[in-house]
Amino acid sequence: METLSVREAREQLSGLLARFRKGDRRPVGVGSHRKTEAVMVPVEVFEEFTAERSRSLAQAAASVRAEGQSASPAAEEIMGQWARGEISSMRMRELIRGMYGAA
Repeated sequence: METLSVREAREQLSGLLARFRKGDRRPVGVGSHRKTEAVMVPVEVFEEFTAERSRSLAQAAASVRAEGQSASPAAEEIMGQWARGEISSMRMRELIRGMYGAA
């Protein structure tokens, strides 16, 4: 993956957006000293990413319901944050485990 410095990303932003508009789906990293700290992707890629997470949650919920169980509203909110890309998988696990006292 190509990684740009913050300065380069700022200077090339219009060109990167034009590239994405033309259908280029390759991610572009941004960070200090070319160490990737963030990634820019076309919105379609991000939407696919969050849709796949939502599908995974729906499948997990169906599995839990098939066993006669259900997730609490608080757990569902945490999983929703994960599906929207707001928190990492690791953070979701920490929060869910914390709710049930399983460190």
